[in-house]
Amino acid sequence: MTQNDKKLSVKHPPQLVWSPGLTQRPNSPVAKLIKEWELISSRRKEVDVANSWKLPGDKIKNLDQVLTRAGFNTARDDSQGDSYLWLLVKRASTDELAARIVLQRILPPLISIARRRGQIMQGGIDAAISDVLPSAWTVIRQYPWHRRPNKVASNLVLDSEYFAFVQGNRSKKVKVFSVEPRLLSEIIAQPQSDDFEPQVSLENLLSLAITQGIDSRHIEVLRAVAEGQTAATIAKRYGIAERTARAWRAQAISELRARTQCLA
Repeated sequence: MTQNDKKLSVKHPPQLVWSPGLTQRPNSPVAKLIKEWELISSRRKEVDVANSWKLPGDKIKNLDQVLTRAGFNTARDDSQGDSYLWLLVKRASTDELAARIVLQRILPPLISIARRRGQIMQGGIDAAISDVLPSAWTVIRQYPWHRRPNKVASNLVLDSEYFAFVQGNRSKKVKVFSVEPRLLSEIIAQPQSDDFEPQVSLENLLSLAITQGIDSRHIEVLRAVAEGQTAATIAKRYGIAERTARAWRAQAISELRARTQCLA
């Protein structure tokens, strides 16, 4: 490939191709989102608006380029893509187009969540999608970008799942994350006044910790522990040594305590 060809490939990347499985049901919310995206992604109005943001890189010809620069279909540890996504999320609180781009960026993992959650809730995947998409939109528009500049994609996805399926689980008939009193007492620091409210759930703690910027991996570990998973199970899940899994658990509990001191 010549140098000129390389420049052309950067300026005119091929449009993203979505899996046929996501578009074969034309009346599903996901298919409608993809159809809408295909319409706006090359429309001059939206492209001009995106270029007016003056994000890093050359001017775009298609919004698909924005998705790619924001880490779509790249490695999970794509820090450059995550930094670009952070710039979009920062703008998304006041700009609907930016929020729409971010929603499209995290659509694949949201669909994965809906497939998994749909197995344990009434209504199946369709009901799960109907729950997670509005939740994701709210999370995107209200994301505390000034406090959580790292692991943005992961945080958005975890927050969307949490607020869609965990926070309101009593009314949605989904699987409840329970926690043993012993673990809860280990997580919460001893109260320093008589105003301490004893009715504290792990869900409330995680919700608060998420707003305070807790590491997304620690959220996953805490939920695994709350489900009763042992260090050995967690180690197998992440492909790490059992000793490392125990260290992760201790670090997660420590950070949760630090992030939720206002409850103590």
